[in-house]
Amino acid sequence: MNSAKKNQSTYLTIGIIGAILTMIGDVLLMGVSSYGATDIFDKFNLLASKLPYIRIGLAGAFGAIGIPMCAVGLYVLYLTLPDQKSRLASVYRNTIIGSFGTLGGCVHVICCYLMMGLKMNVEAGDKTPLMTSLRQQAGFAIPVLAVFFILYIINSISMALLIGKGKTILPRWMWILNPLLLRYMINWTGLVFNSAFMNGLCCTNMSLGALIILCAWGIVIAKKDS
Repeated sequence: MNSAKKNQSTYLTIGIIGAILTMIGDVLLMGVSSYGATDIFDKFNLLASKLPYIRIGLAGAFGAIGIPMCAVGLYVLYLTLPDQKSRLASVYRNTIIGSFGTLGGCVHVICCYLMMGLKMNVEAGDKTPLMTSLRQQAGFAIPVLAVFFILYIINSISMALLIGKGKTILPRWMWILNPLLLRYMINWTGLVFNSAFMNGLCCTNMSLGALIILCAWGIVIAKKDS
C-alpha cells in the first residue's frame, strides 16, 4: 500500500472512531425516556430533569473530541479528488475545516451547556425553563450556531455536487449519503417516539450520519484499491 492510500485508510479510521465517540456523547446527552411529555417544550424539560450533571459533562467531552476527528475522516474525499484545485474542491475543503474541524466541537459543548442551563432552571422551579435558558444563553450560542450551520450546509451541498457530478472516485449515486440529508432523516425518525433509545437516536442525527458516510466511503475505496 503506497503512502497516499495508507493516509486515506488512517484518516478514515480516525473519522470512524470520532463518529463513534460523538455518538456516545449524543446518547449520553439525550438518551433518556420522555414518556408523559405533552409537547416539545415539556419533553426537553423532562429530559433535563432526569439527566445527571456528570452525564452532561461527559457528553460534552466525547463530542468535543469526536467531532474534529470526524473532520479528519471526511477530509478523505478531498484527498481522493482528481482535481483538488477546482473551486468546488476548495469550498469542500475549507468548509470541512470550518464546520466539523473548528466549530463542531464548540457547538456540541454549547448544546450540552444549554441542557445544563435548562436543568438548573427546571430545578429552580422556573415556569418556562426552556425559554429562560434560551434567553440566558442566546447571546453567545446563536452566533456560533449560525456560522456553524451555514458552513455545514455549504459543505453538505458541495459534497453532494462533487460526488453527483462524478468529480470523485466514488459512484455518483453515493451523493445521497449526505450529512444534511441523513441528519433530517435520522432526526425525524427519532422524534416519532419518546423512548430513551429513540431520543438518543434523534440526537445522533449528525454523528450516525457521519459514521454511515465514512463506512460507505471506506468500503468503496478499499474495493477500488484491491
